[in-house]
Amino acid sequence: MKLHHVGIVVENLESWGEAYARSLGLVRDSEILHDPIQKVRVQFWRDEETNLVELIEPAAPDSPVWRELKKGGGLSHLCYEVDGIERRVGDAVAGGAILAVAPVPAVAFSGRRIAFLYFRKVGLIEFVEREARP
Repeated sequence: MKLHHVGIVVENLESWGEAYARSLGLVRDSEILHDPIQKVRVQFWRDEETNLVELIEPAAPDSPVWRELKKGGGLSHLCYEVDGIERRVGDAVAGGAILAVAPVPAVAFSGRRIAFLYFRKVGLIEFVEREARP
């Protein structure tokens, strides 16, 4: 597994993106993307070391991150890039993790699948399928 990004729930992508750019020196790494499956709008920002931050804005009142925003937003999850997402999810569940979102295609990753799991004492973790190698 490799850390892919840190997910942060924000009220407004544009204003928070500018704030992260000013305060942390992050630069925009993607356009704003709408994911109708997850009911969010996201945008990626990176630092000079290419570490990614995903800013996440609810796109609808029934978005899974709406409650997080109502509590003030902030750190939502860590995302790890993995091989064999089904196996990783199965291993995590067998080890006591709670499956929050089974593997589904994600707009932000060109259709690569993501899954969300809740780990006690760790919190919410996202897995994203590793890009296929040529």
